[in-house]
Amino acid sequence: MKPRSAIKTDLFADEHHRKKIDALGDPLAEIESHIDFASLAAEVDKVAPRPVSAQGGRPPYPTETMVRILVLKRLYNLSDEQMEHQLLDRMSYKRFCGLANATHVPDRTTGPSRTGSVKRAPRRSLTVSRRSCSGRVSSHAAVKSSTPPWSPPPSSTTVGVRRR
Repeated sequence: MKPRSAIKTDLFADEHHRKKIDALGDPLAEIESHIDFASLAAEVDKVAPRPVSAQGGRPPYPTETMVRILVLKRLYNLSDEQMEHQLLDRMSYKRFCGLANATHVPDRTTGPSRTGSVKRAPRRSLTVSRRSCSGRVSSHAAVKSSTPPWSPPPSSTTVGVRRR
């Protein structure tokens, strides 16, 4: 006789997990409801256009996907290597970045920090536009609400650090 087990297999397990995450409340879905990533990606493309190469090779990931990845990296303070692992491991990260059904995800060598495609001048332009909008956040094209659904961790937090 086969022993009983609480573990059951199902071809649609991923769908059941996704529905449960939605029911519990996904913080990334909450962030997505406050930020218009398509508009933000369009602004990035204006400030730092990517060169188009007719020589072949791997096509670039969409700007919106890369902006979402950069938001996750900044929000959770992840390195390139950690971000690659999280994109492979976490269903919610893949879904947030539009990579849920993608066979490949951006690896640690993909992105502006590695390719050097974002030069100094465009980076300053993005910083200035962000600062100039801080006083009137609700009127900026990329922001849907002035109240973010998350709060950054306190800077004095020292989790896992022992002091003598």
